[in-house]
Amino acid sequence: MSQRSIDSYINAGRMTKLAADLVRIPSVTGNEKAVADFLVDEYKAMGLEVKVLAENVNRPNVIARLKGTVGKPTLIFNGHIDTVPVGDEKLWSVEPLGGVVKDGRLYGRGSCDMKGGIAGMTEAVRAIQDFHTKPKGDIVLECVVDEERGGYLGTKYVTERGVVGDFCINGDGGELKVGICSKGDYGVEIVTHGKAAHASRPELGINAVHQMIRLANEIRRIPRRNEWSKRRHKLVGPPLINISVLEGGVQRNMVPDYCRMVVDRRTVPTYETMDDARKEIANVIEEEKRRDPKLKVDVKEIIDVDAYEISYNEPVAQALLTAGKKVLGRKPRLSGSKGFTDGHWLTVNNGIPCSTFGGLGGGVHGVDEYADIESFVKSAKVYALAALSLVQ
Repeated sequence: MSQRSIDSYINAGRMTKLAADLVRIPSVTGNEKAVADFLVDEYKAMGLEVKVLAENVNRPNVIARLKGTVGKPTLIFNGHIDTVPVGDEKLWSVEPLGGVVKDGRLYGRGSCDMKGGIAGMTEAVRAIQDFHTKPKGDIVLECVVDEERGGYLGTKYVTERGVVGDFCINGDGGELKVGICSKGDYGVEIVTHGKAAHASRPELGINAVHQMIRLANEIRRIPRRNEWSKRRHKLVGPPLINISVLEGGVQRNMVPDYCRMVVDRRTVPTYETMDDARKEIANVIEEEKRRDPKLKVDVKEIIDVDAYEISYNEPVAQALLTAGKKVLGRKPRLSGSKGFTDGHWLTVNNGIPCSTFGGLGGGVHGVDEYADIESFVKSAKVYALAALSLVQ
């Protein structure tokens, strides 16, 4: 497929309409059925082979396949249909679910993260169909739930049920760069249990908040004591640790018997593992237990998402770099995601090299989220070119 043919068959208006229609359908994580049903109808109308996989009938993953003449190799386009909540609507300058198009931007929750990407990948498949070329390999549109909470009921679920391939392009990447890695995420809830007493007689109680403060201070020292400065990754930066929640106590005149802390730990590929992150926090807790025999702690893991990295020499990354140069007129830069994507479920768990690519936008997880339409159209062109180079 040439540059000229892409310009002819990628329909910006059609793609923008689909993205806006998707934005208008609420799909906060845990409530994705309506948007999934919409996509099932859309893909059936395109003549694709469609199936739905779900652990929960109200949270369907939509798998649509454009069959090739041979059926291999297989390229997966992976994207998530769930979004974070809108938040305070009064802070938005536009209707958060209005799918408003203004000044070259599509506004609304999920427009950039990542319904614009879903629309772009869908348009790429339409372009291949409209071009009347039948590739040898299959192209799979994988529209999944649950990414915002780790992808356990989404990409993890569908890959465990046989939806696999030889390459993956994930549309959850931005700035028209070719992503080859992402950070991981280890989330843990820590609860200290003390003994309640009157605040005038603190010696009769055990202050769970004071115990947690000591734990929190030691957790904040983890980067220095473990020499994180030596783990800085050239694309995603250093590891990160953040105390996200700290709450405890009942009222002013009571010694608190309960305190809860949530820690978010971002891991980097190559230089550390999820077990490294787990052990660093566990070591702090064990040290505090030895220092304070009265310390009673419960630890609950909330999320465990691996970091991953592929070589830029992988065919999928090279296909995006080559296609990007043709579409953009320059070779795209390599990048990595400082958040996490579903790519790790494919790459780490299933050995499927996954690279990310997407358009420009802003306000992700915040107010006035938007997708820059022109850049998402360019992404669709890159997807179409890269897809045919991989499955022809």
